[in-house]
Amino acid sequence: MKYLIVGGSAAGISAARTIRAYDKSGEITVVTEENYKPYGRPLISYVLKGKVKMENTGYVSESFFEDNNINFVSGKKVVGVDMNSKTVKLCDDSALEFDKLLVATGSVPFVPPVENAEGKSNIYTFLDMASSEAIKDYVTPDMNAVVIGGGLIGMKAAEGLIAKCKSVTVLELADRILPTILDKTAGEMMSAHVLESGIVCRTGDTAVKVNGEDKVESLTLKSGETIPCDILIMAVGVRPNTAVAEAAGCEVNRGIIVDNTMKTSVDDVYAAGDCVVTHNILDGSNRIIALWPNAVEQGKVAGAAMTGNTIPYQGGYAMNAIDLFDLHVLTAGVMGTEEEGYDVSITCDGENYRRFCMKDGVLKGYMLIGDISRGGVYTTLIKRAIPLESLAGEYKDAPEYLLIPKDVRDMMIYGRAAK
Repeated sequence: MKYLIVGGSAAGISAARTIRAYDKSGEITVVTEENYKPYGRPLISYVLKGKVKMENTGYVSESFFEDNNINFVSGKKVVGVDMNSKTVKLCDDSALEFDKLLVATGSVPFVPPVENAEGKSNIYTFLDMASSEAIKDYVTPDMNAVVIGGGLIGMKAAEGLIAKCKSVTVLELADRILPTILDKTAGEMMSAHVLESGIVCRTGDTAVKVNGEDKVESLTLKSGETIPCDILIMAVGVRPNTAVAEAAGCEVNRGIIVDNTMKTSVDDVYAAGDCVVTHNILDGSNRIIALWPNAVEQGKVAGAAMTGNTIPYQGGYAMNAIDLFDLHVLTAGVMGTEEEGYDVSITCDGENYRRFCMKDGVLKGYMLIGDISRGGVYTTLIKRAIPLESLAGEYKDAPEYLLIPKDVRDMMIYGRAAK
């Protein structure tokens, strides 16, 4: 059996590992257009900052591919798929055969249209190791850096840049930074926190025009102001990379459509990771939930299915963790508002902010800033939909006491469940 995996990150490597666990002799090939062995993408900002060396970002051993008899092909982009001959064509006109194909191509940066931006040599995205290395090689201490996009990617780029540049400005069109995971109060707290480290966050504004010939020299903003810019980072967001799946004839609707074994609409073709649409267990919707743990789990499910085994994927929900200048942020589930029928409870003490979102007697989401203790407990409450009435403590008055089910508490206190 010939297994071909397109993509060498979380989902692809998880699938390869799982395939080898089930099939000891099958031929496994992993092909990636990146020129790097598997690395932790969340670490690219630390590489830019100089806090972590690139050689320390790997999450598999140096001998992983050799030990598991896996053929690893790097620096080769898949440019075509022929399902009749079951081959993929690579950018160098070579071809790879397969019996089972996994598309684990992740995401690509979304670059918004900005007047006069095309062709400027000092505009970068920030999604992979190559972009982090390129930015690190280009920046100098006398530069004014601007990041368009105040989401997770943009803020981590800004954190890395402030250690290298004279100034860093983040432009976010929403009314707060990290708008997909924080409410307005929390977003304002984070803006104030990063300002202490020199990063200026301008919300409700963005760039509409690039000024300069070969390079960006300044930006004209939506507000009408012009600001200096020596390096511009486009970090507005990402889009699922569905090109390979589309070439194979797979159904795509925003992302690649798969069933609960990660099989696509085309026989012998599977997909996993940030490029697929999966089930959200909290609201029942089908959407892209681009998270590293989800990609690993999906890769495991896909790898099993490719070998004829079944581990149904149950779905997931949004979880995000980010650390900005030693201030921790942990969020999970839905943000929810009272207008949407949720019971929201908030406590705020200095840089500690804790927001809990409940509905139908169960925890649906949380937002922790500063003190992120018990995050694992809250995550379990969401995942298992444990009724809040069974918990120790009054969640509305003191959400920090949303601890554990009573039977577990009694076991800890008495060594047995109370009768």
